[in-house]
Amino acid sequence: MCMCVIKKYGLCFSLFFLCFGGIAFSVYGQEKDTLLTKSLNDVIVREKRTVSNKTSVSQSMDSAHLQQLPTIQLSDALKFFSGVQVKDFGGVGGLKTISVRSLGANHTAVAYDGISVSDCQTGQINLGRFSLENMETVHLNVDNGMDIFLPARLSASANVLQLFTLKPHFTDKKPYNVKVSFRGGSYTLLQPFLLVENQISKHLVSSFMFDYIYQKGDYPFQIQNGDSTLTLKRTNADIQMYRIEENLYLPINDKQELTAKVFYYHSEQNLPGAVIFYTVSPSQQLWDQSVFAQVHYLYKIHKKIHFQSNAKWNYASLRYVDSLYMNAEGELDNRYIQREIYLSNAALYMPFTHWSFSISNDLSYNRMSASVEDFVNPLRYSSLTAFSSLFSSKKVQVSACVLHTYMYDLSQKSSFTKSTDKWTPSFRIAYKPFDKEDFYIKAFYKHIFRMPTFNDMYYRLVGNVHLLPENAYQCDAGFSYARYINNCIPYVSVAADVYYNYVKDKIIAMPNKNLFIWSMINLGEVSITGVDAQAAITWKINKKVSFETTLHYTYQQAIDITDKTAKNYKNQIPYTPKHTASTVIACENKWIHVSYSLMYVGERYSLGQNIPDNVLEAYFDHSFAFYRSFKLKKTTLSLRAEVLNVFNAHYEVVKNYPMAGRQFQGKITYNF
Repeated sequence: MCMCVIKKYGLCFSLFFLCFGGIAFSVYGQEKDTLLTKSLNDVIVREKRTVSNKTSVSQSMDSAHLQQLPTIQLSDALKFFSGVQVKDFGGVGGLKTISVRSLGANHTAVAYDGISVSDCQTGQINLGRFSLENMETVHLNVDNGMDIFLPARLSASANVLQLFTLKPHFTDKKPYNVKVSFRGGSYTLLQPFLLVENQISKHLVSSFMFDYIYQKGDYPFQIQNGDSTLTLKRTNADIQMYRIEENLYLPINDKQELTAKVFYYHSEQNLPGAVIFYTVSPSQQLWDQSVFAQVHYLYKIHKKIHFQSNAKWNYASLRYVDSLYMNAEGELDNRYIQREIYLSNAALYMPFTHWSFSISNDLSYNRMSASVEDFVNPLRYSSLTAFSSLFSSKKVQVSACVLHTYMYDLSQKSSFTKSTDKWTPSFRIAYKPFDKEDFYIKAFYKHIFRMPTFNDMYYRLVGNVHLLPENAYQCDAGFSYARYINNCIPYVSVAADVYYNYVKDKIIAMPNKNLFIWSMINLGEVSITGVDAQAAITWKINKKVSFETTLHYTYQQAIDITDKTAKNYKNQIPYTPKHTASTVIACENKWIHVSYSLMYVGERYSLGQNIPDNVLEAYFDHSFAFYRSFKLKKTTLSLRAEVLNVFNAHYEVVKNYPMAGRQFQGKITYNF
């Protein structure tokens, strides 16, 4: 059966790339080893990914910006991006997913050091798996940008969240770096962290990261029923998790480099459940485990020809237990296992100064099994091939991409098979009208789709194997402007985008035979109109004092246009505020650095009908951070204190899942 996939373009491209890469290795092996005498510091440096939004619809935060934010987790930082909603079930252990421009978490790909993270069961990536402690750059791209030398899978989603970790950098000819930190905070938050970077040889560098988090999560919250308000404590909310990561960096020579990563994540947590009418369910537990290994190879064969290859193996398991479940066994104990093998190859050809072409092909194999009765153990073979072209001059940048997707679904316990064969285009342009001004006008169009997940198709009694892909059409027009004013105001930037998204064949759950038997169907249509705006300014009062301010604002009208006769027709879709805004003000001086953040999230609705009973109230969240570093000979000691949600606002991101109020936390870091 898998031959049906292989014969669909993908294998031809991959075999070509593999043979081509093999030739490259053999040619390299015949060359004299004249380039390897350079010192490692000339080859491996801390790569500064200053991803600009001048010509693309993107936003980014580097490690310096992340340090300014009063945050605990990665999801807290992402809330400060325009157009982003983070679905948060509360606490450190609560599920956290990202939706960009109201398209949903299934339309947002997450890439970790350039290679995508997958979840074939739900299609949604839990951002709680990744640590902020070793993060160098967080980059959100809506239009795929002007970089056409990427794996095809990163062109197959409406939005891409790219996470880049720190690369080792050695100074004073020291062969190692060590970073040790400890964070403690409210509700028994404990987080030790260790990062060790080692220069094994002149041409081999490694880094090892260990991150552990424990939190009891017994924060107070308020619930209201009629005129009465009661303050309770969250129970059954404790979690412990740890992450282990090992990286190897091998610069073969000036033209070739190889990197490898092994990542392991494990969490054990109790699930506090929804708070409904003073009732808290304390009976559920979750074990989540994920391990993957990935390799990246880059070869600059010629100044006009570049080649890269990526490979990944992934294993993930999930166990869910409900000890009070009302069935014959008296409990529910479900286990799910996912496996993936992924191979990506890409070639970039630059025949002219301003014009380049690329082709990339991704092959993947996904398999899922479960302890659930009658589960069909589905498999999916995928082939993605992207053909891209870029024209770039001083005034104009134009890129286009055509993506071919072929997927073949089957199951081990049934005769069901299904294939999907689809072409989708995208186009983007950026224009600089003035030579002496850093002002760009940009626009893009993208048609993309998401395949039904294994849960959508096979979940017991609810899944529907005949689901069609969910299509998304995106249109965007905007501008960006940045300039130097004077020594006091060295940097000012402003950017804004107006966009329209249309979702067709949206996959939703609807009653089938009666109100108690639901099924996944292609029924929904959503119309999304919005505006994203960002501004940043830097003030330098004098040599010792400076201020940095960033502002973000989003307006979204995301309405359901599925059925004109329905009560929710042209109502705002659930959990989508019309207005969100945030600001961060950071003051750096020789005494102590201070940052203040403010986030506003407007009124939302928990269900499709926009009625008072479904309203989630708007809220403000104010936070402060105080931090300072001290040089101790050749080492650095950093101290940090934070107050989150200063005014103790009580709010919910997801209905009946209250968020924590005021929190205090402190952190000490030692680098040597």
